[in-house]
Formats: sequence, structure tokens, C-alpha cells
Amino acid sequence: MTLMRSALPILASLIAAFVLGAAPSPAQESLSTETHEASARLDIEKLIKDSGADVSIAFRSLDGGQELLIHADRPFRDSVAMKLPVMIELFAQAQARQLRLTDTIRVRNLFRSVVDGSAYAVDPASSDTLMHGAGHWVTLRELCEVMITRDSDIAANLLIEKLGLQSIQGRIHSLGADGMVLASYFGDSKAAERGIRNATTPRALMTILLALAHNQVVDEDASREMIGILSRSRLPGSIAYSPASAAARLQTPTGDVHDADIVFGARSFVLVVDVRGLTDPQATAALVGQIAHLLAAAI
Repeated sequence: MTLMRSALPILASLIAAFVLGAAPSPAQESLSTETHEASARLDIEKLIKDSGADVSIAFRSLDGGQELLIHADRPFRDSVAMKLPVMIELFAQAQARQLRLTDTIRVRNLFRSVVDGSAYAVDPASSDTLMHGAGHWVTLRELCEVMITRDSDIAANLLIEKLGLQSIQGRIHSLGADGMVLASYFGDSKAAERGIRNATTPRALMTILLALAHNQVVDEDASREMIGILSRSRLPGSIAYSPASAAARLQTPTGDVHDADIVFGARSFVLVVDVRGLTDPQATAALVGQIAHLLAAAI
């Protein structure tokens, strides 16, 4: 699904403001043997009720000690979240020496529908201008960079062709994130008409982000490179990263907003929030920030 560019600013500072201390290495952070529900549930439920919004939440501290799930298995659709497993599968296959990140692919805007194999082109508005010119060669690493930092559907589709839809979905399954389904290429309107859509749940997206934060997908160097790519995602509607947090705030044409954060610091956690029913972007941003603050304070 191609999303409109969000008018909602990326406000990583909402998270960074209350994450204190030096960031620990996620790979070295000790995991709790027992998970407790976050004590902030009642305050958050009241906050949501007072806002009038319909909110889904999946939250877990990186040490595994605290968790909060509210409507966490309700699916939502956005393009940026669904590009994360494509990036992870790329680095996993590179680690397994099935390919090299320096391998090259010729850029083109012609793909095959998963419904009947018919050809289609991606709407140029859904991809970065660097991907519009067919015929030039780019490396897999460059494609990944453009896919994540510019939310390019063309780059994503070229990588999916290289990696294989089944391989990517298999990687999602191996990470325990079966609520995330990559069922078609981006921009496949025939698939969408048949109800074949890429979607995730807050719980599944949280699971993917936890795996990335804990280096459970690839080695630590590859994880750092992937987070480095996230750090360069500064455009509205894509992923932003700072030394304190990685955040995605995506506003759909209906006004719904999806937010995903990895926060490293004295209080490290992953938070995914799906907000529906509010029309004021500032009110939505404030609600997400308040939810994140309450959860961080409860750790």
C-alpha cells in the first residue's frame, strides 16, 4: 500500500527528552526471565478514552521485564513498516553469502502482479526520483538505502524480486512475527483489488524491531549498518533515528497514524502505536508522546 506523505512532523525528541543516560549495547542487555504488564496501563487507558481515539499498542522493554498490549493483533497497513523485513532479509542473505551487498541490479519500473503475472509500473510519485531513470545499475546496498530513506517502492520491488517473496515471509515467520504479511509487491493494484494486501499488527512489528535491537537477525555489525540506514531516514512518512531513538510516524489518507520506536538509553524499549479516529496531527503527536512518556516512566 502506498501512503501519502505525512504532514505530521517526525518528533524523535518526544522520546529522547526522557531517555536519560548512555545507550547500552542492545546485544549485551540482560533479558528478564519474567515479563510483567506495565503499571501504566490504567493511566494510558484513561488517556486514550479522554482523547476519543481508537488506539492499538504493543510495548516491551528491551530487558523483557515489562510489556503492554492493547488491541495488539489488529492489522494495519503502511509501506514503511513492510519494507523493514525486506532490509532484514537482504542483510541475512548477505551474511549467509547467498549474495553480496555490492552486487548490482539494473533499475527498471516494470513488475509482475502476483495475481496473474501481468505487467505493471509503480506510480512514480511513490518512489524517489533516483529510481525513475531506467537502465542504470545500482548496488543492492544502494537499493536498500533508497528503499528505507526515501520510501521507494521501485527499490523495494527490485529487492523483493532478488530475495523472493517467500524467503522474506519465511524470515518474518522465523522471527515469530506471523502477524506481518508481505503478500505482494508494492503498487500491485490487481492484488489490492483481490484483497491481497501487505499488512502488519502492532505485536508483529514490535517483534521485528525487538529482533533488530537485540541483534537476533544478523551479526552486530550488520545490525549497526541497518540502524545506520534508519538514521538517514529523515523524510516525513519514513523512519527517523537519533542516538536516543528510532521512530516512524506515518499518517494515512484517512488520518490514521502509525508510530514505531526503538529507544536505547537508561530506559530501553520498543513501542508501536496505531492511532485512529483523530483528525488533528498535533493532537495525535501529543497523544503518542504522552503514551511513550508514561510507559518509559513505568520501566
